[in-house]
Formats: sequence, structure tokens, C-alpha cells
Amino acid sequence: MVTRRSLLTAGFSLALSGDLLARAHAAEKMPEAPLIGFARWTDDEPFYLLYPGDKLEVSIPGAPELSRQTQVGPDGRITLALIGQVMAAYKSIPQLQAEIVRAYAGILRDPQVTVYPGETAPMRVLVGGEVRNPGWVDMPGDMDALQATMAAGGFTHGAKVHQVLIIRRGRDGQAMRRIIDLQNPLKGKGQLVALRRFDIVFVPRTNIAEAGVFMEQWVNNLIPGGIMNYFTYKTFGNN
Repeated sequence: MVTRRSLLTAGFSLALSGDLLARAHAAEKMPEAPLIGFARWTDDEPFYLLYPGDKLEVSIPGAPELSRQTQVGPDGRITLALIGQVMAAYKSIPQLQAEIVRAYAGILRDPQVTVYPGETAPMRVLVGGEVRNPGWVDMPGDMDALQATMAAGGFTHGAKVHQVLIIRRGRDGQAMRRIIDLQNPLKGKGQLVALRRFDIVFVPRTNIAEAGVFMEQWVNNLIPGGIMNYFTYKTFGNN
């Protein structure tokens, strides 16, 4: 016998099922992370870039009293006489020299500036995503992507090991990404990918779109001046 109570129960179950399906459908449409545009990957060796902790000497022959030895601070800046703070992190020596010349142009006549790099900060890379101890990993010497993830505690059970991202700043300052497969190297097969200083290695859980969240939540907090000072973005769609 069909009772009023059974009809109400069936109706509630159908409504609940419909609500769950609607939520699931909406979740499927919801992007997992902001999309980030990347420049095309190249293995060209970029100019040496300055990083927080690097020491350098700024020489101004026309005004030697302004010359000084300094260090790139945690915020990525150096402090110079008369002009104050100048952003130095993630710039090449020629770029920094040009910026200091522009800053002194309104004070000195035809300023000539030479920047000499000194002792550098520790070599390290940033490893995030599905690893047990995400964060900075020191590079005592040459290091590949698999070694970096192992130094970060190894992969979690949810790691998508065959679609790991390496994010690197290229010669023109734009972010480049490379998707690599670390599943074969774990089995002693395939090619190992060497890392460079301050590369970012990201191990996703589902897909590479998660890199957007990682870049915002981690890199914005760890890179002086925020992510926009570290990477220049282009329209999404480049590989």
C-alpha cells in the first residue's frame, strides 16, 4: 500500500538527489584555480639573476662617496645613498645597473654605475603540492626534479607523479612551465630533469590548474614583492 508518508519520503529523496546532482554539476563547472599564462619553455641559459641574500658592490666612479657594498634584503631591495631603496631581486646585473643609473640621473651629471656581484645566497628550489614537506629545498650541488621532491619528503598518495610542473623564470623575465613525468624515473627509467636556482617544482593532485592556487598562496608569501614582481604573465594558452 502506498501511504502518504511513503510518498513524502520518496519526494524528499528525489529532491535531495536532485540537489546533490545540481551541486555536483556546479562543482564540475567551477574552476579549480586561476589560470596562469606561461611563456614557451626554452633551455637557454639566462643571465644570472640576483636573489635575496646576495651580496654586491655598487661602484660610482664619478661620485666615489656614493659607492658601497650592500646586500639584497629579504624584501628584494637594496638601499643606496640619496636615492633610497631599489628593487634588485630577480634582475640581472645589466638590468640593475640601468635602474640605478636612471635613479641617479636626476641627481648626478651623466652617472656611470658598475655593479659587481659578490657572495651569493644559498642555492635552493621551491617544492610544493603533493609532497610531504612542501617548502624550500637547499641545493648542495646539482639537483634534479626527482631529488628535489624526495628532499621534500617524497610524494603523497594523491600525487599525480606523471604530470609534475617545473616553473622557471626565463631570459625575458616571463614564467615558463614544463610538464615532466617522474613516474618512470621512480622506476629507474626515463630522463631526469636538472633544476636551476630558484626553480619551482609543483606536484599536482588532479591537474595542472592547481598551480594557480599554489602560486598565489605560496609564492606570493615567499617571493619578495609578490608574484607579479617575480613573474610577468601572458595570455593563457602558451605551453
